[in-house]
Amino acid sequence: MMMSGISRRAAGDAGTDRFARLGIGITVVVVLAGSAAELINWGLFGGRIRALDAASDGGVFGAIGDIAEAAAAVSAWVLTARVRPARPVAPVLAGLLTFLAVDNVMSLHDRIPHWLVFYLPLLAVTFICLIVVGRGRAGVDRLIGAGLVLLVLSFVLHLFAERLLLVLGAGSPTGLAYEIKAVVKHGAEAAGWLLIAVGLLRLSLPRGRHPDPV
Repeated sequence: MMMSGISRRAAGDAGTDRFARLGIGITVVVVLAGSAAELINWGLFGGRIRALDAASDGGVFGAIGDIAEAAAAVSAWVLTARVRPARPVAPVLAGLLTFLAVDNVMSLHDRIPHWLVFYLPLLAVTFICLIVVGRGRAGVDRLIGAGLVLLVLSFVLHLFAERLLLVLGAGSPTGLAYEIKAVVKHGAEAAGWLLIAVGLLRLSLPRGRHPDPV
């Protein structure tokens, strides 16, 4: 019986590891393909293909980011439904991610004067909830942790990179430096949300040692 239990735990751990590797692989392929398409559009077509314009949030990469953020919200709801008993942080996280996904698609924050004053505390609470949900004996779930780092990078680029490029004399919207900034920003955002989605789904899967209830 003991060996049977150990075998089931090992099989569960192997299954979640395979799921994580698959999720990471899909994330890498999606981000590299999107980045390559935007750089090819800039280098060969002068940015004339609007859907592949890195300077536009409404292009293909923008849509990938929207889908990735929505996937993170759905994953949080799945985790809320599957992990029992659940502490309030799980549904709170799901609600916050749902709001952020809707806001990202509809650009609600663009209609709010001084939106950062409202948005930064909301993001901070969301990040804290993700850390709490992903915590374990070995620290925060590595996928969720990596996703958070990438989202912070994307947000910092969004706020400061353009000004820095202007100071350095490389702020032309048609220049290579601006293009690389936009590609890295979009890629980091999409990868961050995808990794968080995979991390949340992995936490909801049965495994040998269940995570603490969230």
